[in-house]
Amino acid sequence: MTADGALEEEFARWKSAGLEPRFWLRDDDASKHGPALDRLVALCEGLDIPLLLAVIPERATEALGKRLRDVPLVSPCVHGIAHRDNAGDGERKIELGGRMAVGDILEGLTASREKLGGIFGERLSGILVPPWNRIAPEVAARVHECGFTALSTWSWEPKGTRLPELNTQIDLMDWKTRQGREPEWIRSELLRRLMQARERGGAPIGILSHHLDHDERAWRTLEGLLRHLKVEHGFVFHHADDLVAGVQSPSQ
Repeated sequence: MTADGALEEEFARWKSAGLEPRFWLRDDDASKHGPALDRLVALCEGLDIPLLLAVIPERATEALGKRLRDVPLVSPCVHGIAHRDNAGDGERKIELGGRMAVGDILEGLTASREKLGGIFGERLSGILVPPWNRIAPEVAARVHECGFTALSTWSWEPKGTRLPELNTQIDLMDWKTRQGREPEWIRSELLRRLMQARERGGAPIGILSHHLDHDERAWRTLEGLLRHLKVEHGFVFHHADDLVAGVQSPSQ
C-alpha cells in the first residue's frame, strides 16, 4: 500500500471513531525580522494557518514586534530566556535546568515574560516553549509561578508541570544533517503520529518548523504538508492557545 493510501485509511479510522484530527503549527528560535520570517508569515497567511512563534527573549527586537503587529495569525510566545546551554559535561543541551539554579531560572523566565509583554502586549501567548524542548522536572513543577498558562515541548512525554502540555510531534528538520526532511519521510511520520493521537482520544498534533534553519527542501516539505492537510483534506489548523483550553492539565 502507498503512503497516501495508508493515510487515507487512517483518516477513515478517525472518522469512524467520531474524531477529526486537530493540527497546529509552531516555529522556534525567532528573534528579529528578516526574509526567512517574511517567507514563513506569507505561507501562513496564504493558507490561513495560525502560527505559534517561539521568540528568544534576550535576543528579541522591537522590530519583530512591529513586523507582527498587524499579523493576527501569529501568536508570539516565550522561548526560554537566552537559548543558552546550561548542561553539565556530557549532558544533552538544556537551558531550563542543568547547572543553573531553579530560582535563577524562574526569575529569568519571569523577566522574559515581562520583556516580551512589553514588545508584543496582550498578543503574547501564555505558552512556554523550552529551548531544545527540554526542561528539568524541578523547573517544570514551578513554571506556573511565572505566569505561564501551558508548556509546549516534544512528543507525548509529560514533563512534570501543573500546566496543560501542548506538544509538537512532527519536526521538519533532520538535525543530524541540518537539512529539511523529505516529503516521503514526513508522510510516514504523519501516519505514525496520527495513529498515536487517535489512540489518545484525538490529541492535537503539532508541526514544528525552524524558519532560520530551513533549506529549500524544508520549505517545500513544509508547504506541501500544510497544503495536503489544509487544502486537499480540509482539516482545520488551530491557534495553540485555543487548543490549550481543551487540554487537561496533569493536576486535574
